[in-house]
Amino acid sequence: MSLARRAVRRLLGERLPVVDGVLTSPAVGGEVTIRRDEWSIPHVRAADEADAMFGFGFAMGQDRAFQVEALARVGRGRLSELVGSRGLAIDRLTRRLGIGRVARAQVGALDDRTRRLLDAFAAGITAGATDGCPEVPHEYALLRTRPHHHTTVDVVATYTLQAFLLAANWETELGRLKVLTEDGDQALRALDPIYRDDLPVTAPPGGRSGAGLVDRLGEDLARLTRALGSGASNNWVLDGSRTATGRPLVANDPHLPGVLPALWYLAHVSCDAWSVAGAALAGTPGFGAAHNGFGAWGATSGHTDNTDLFLEELGPDGRSVREGEQFVPCEVLRETIRVRFGRDVVEEIVITPRGPIVGPAIAGTRDALSIRGVWQDVSFGPGVLDLVSARSFGDLRKALEGAPAMQLNVVWGDEDGHIGWQLAGLVPRRTSGWGLVPAPGWEPDVGWEDEHVPFEALPFAHDPAAGWLATANNQPAADVHLEAFLGSDFLDGYRLAAIVEVLQERDDWDVAATLVAQTDVRSTVWPEVRDTLLKVDPHDPGVRVALDLLRGWDGRLAPDSRPASVFALAMAELAVRVVRAKAPTSGDWFVGRSFSPISPHSLLALRRTAHVVQLLREQPDGWFMHGWHVEIADVLRTVVGRLRSSHDGQVPAWGEIRPLYLRHLLSDGVPGWGRIFDRGPIRIGGDAHTIPQASVPPLDPTGTPIAIASARMVVDVGDWEASRFVLAGGQSGNPCSPHYDDQLSRWERGEAVPIAWSDAAVAGSTRHTLRVLPAWEPAPNRKPSA
Repeated sequence: MSLARRAVRRLLGERLPVVDGVLTSPAVGGEVTIRRDEWSIPHVRAADEADAMFGFGFAMGQDRAFQVEALARVGRGRLSELVGSRGLAIDRLTRRLGIGRVARAQVGALDDRTRRLLDAFAAGITAGATDGCPEVPHEYALLRTRPHHHTTVDVVATYTLQAFLLAANWETELGRLKVLTEDGDQALRALDPIYRDDLPVTAPPGGRSGAGLVDRLGEDLARLTRALGSGASNNWVLDGSRTATGRPLVANDPHLPGVLPALWYLAHVSCDAWSVAGAALAGTPGFGAAHNGFGAWGATSGHTDNTDLFLEELGPDGRSVREGEQFVPCEVLRETIRVRFGRDVVEEIVITPRGPIVGPAIAGTRDALSIRGVWQDVSFGPGVLDLVSARSFGDLRKALEGAPAMQLNVVWGDEDGHIGWQLAGLVPRRTSGWGLVPAPGWEPDVGWEDEHVPFEALPFAHDPAAGWLATANNQPAADVHLEAFLGSDFLDGYRLAAIVEVLQERDDWDVAATLVAQTDVRSTVWPEVRDTLLKVDPHDPGVRVALDLLRGWDGRLAPDSRPASVFALAMAELAVRVVRAKAPTSGDWFVGRSFSPISPHSLLALRRTAHVVQLLREQPDGWFMHGWHVEIADVLRTVVGRLRSSHDGQVPAWGEIRPLYLRHLLSDGVPGWGRIFDRGPIRIGGDAHTIPQASVPPLDPTGTPIAIASARMVVDVGDWEASRFVLAGGQSGNPCSPHYDDQLSRWERGEAVPIAWSDAAVAGSTRHTLRVLPAWEPAPNRKPSA
């Protein structure tokens, strides 16, 4: 434990929750039992499903009160009330996006059952953060405040925030707009990283993407030029023919920012109607990677294009926008942002017929830029909660149809031996264009149709002959096989290629072998560029050092690999030079600069590699003054020089120069918090294209990874006790708790922990038991326990 954490413990105490004994609550109608195992994973049991949801929220509120509240405040634009002016940029953006407004509207439209369950979950979070904790968690003590009363609007706002964060295409549209307006149409045509047609898609398994999007991009560029003038996650499922047991096996390692506590929370929740065990996003009641005793599922981001930006021409009054040859009035809202220790800020929000104007809250943009996303106009889908009751792939599909806001790839395996994959989430139908760049909102044919792409038109697969299915944020299917345009901004298919390569190596997969596969750091990029890099002239001493290291490299980006350092930094340097060669003014938006205070880097930065590899293969004229071979040699010389100059003349290992830091949500905003709540440096391997993603933008290739496998799951369908889960951290958000980071060492080693399933296994794993009774029953004196 660090000196800062020791000091906090000495000054503020351990502040551990109540995990043994009896409490009462007016929010439950019957007894709720919360048993905790050696990892403090809660096993919640109640007869009624709403009471079970209360218990789930109660445990989460005990362990993650501040994280859950902070996420809700980000979604609702109320972070400044908690942390002062440091939260103002985020609040301004989310107020303009209208996430809180959307959440309030969605809560009003909930069906009775969904409202009852979400009310119970929210009440549980409030009770867990207060009644379940004798003293307020450390973050509140340091900020001199108390947990707020959590509501159903907070729950839905957190869910809607996650749906928005998955909708990364809007930043990609902005990047294209910046290059177009500052460096011209030819620069954008040269640089836009369209999904390469020789990289794999999800269905059919191992299939290739085929041709497609260049002409569509050209159509959108022509439209925009007329108006303006020139100018992460893996999952896979195997059927019994590919496993040692003859049963399906489901694996999932969702990639999210490396934060502490992790954005996932492990739990086992059961009632008379259903049971589920797995990982849920903090602050939400839906399980994204889990099993229910009949089947198992795991999710990744689908990266479909469900969000568009529109250029708007404001009228002289600032409250109207041009449509055709006239200006039409907009809805104007004035929202007050309360700023702790400061003056209130009034945000005036203009809502056009296409969506709210967000430009002033996003760096580098025109003021009049509106946004439209499917998450703005759909209700909270009950399917988020219905997954726990799925008994078949058909049930899973039905549940996902009722969960329209999030764009997800979901894989499934069940006890009957079936496997499947479904792309889920609403996709808009556009009245014109393809949504690849912001469209001029004043043109009469711009916008969305009233009806979205029907669920039945989204791709899926069931029991493929190959015996497996896998996704990795890649293009889901070849364009020619689709009934609707899904988008162009899928991540490069190298991670999927690595998964395919690994899965095809054996047909006796089990849990242990799959956990190893989830940490396989082989590069599928290296074989494509090896010969090109090794052909350069070795006349320079720095180039010779690079070539000597790379020539014998096995292509694995292991933390102790020195060649991996040269390769990773060389690819990053090549990406930056390629972009700046064509877009010297605006190119940084394509290699790591971000528009948003919520997300630190645009996905454009993570989609450069396939394009760079293609250029290295073809080496077309017109890019570099002295040609490709000279430029590549200079890249290797430069990279080796940088590495050696900062490490006493030696080339250091990859894990040394690009370590992982796990940071608290507010570490960058509240001075001193990092020393208390953060962990690192942690030496890990991988890059953006290895199975265990550890992506960094080319502009900052030695920065801490911006996405990691924040959790891992492997489920042996039918042998539920053999299934394994792990977090990059631990269950607790309390830095003085032994469960703050007790799973971290296992996560680093590629190991995981069980979540007991049967009654006997739960009883055998129990270390603590807390009973929550209806308020009319007396509760004895309680004592905090570890």
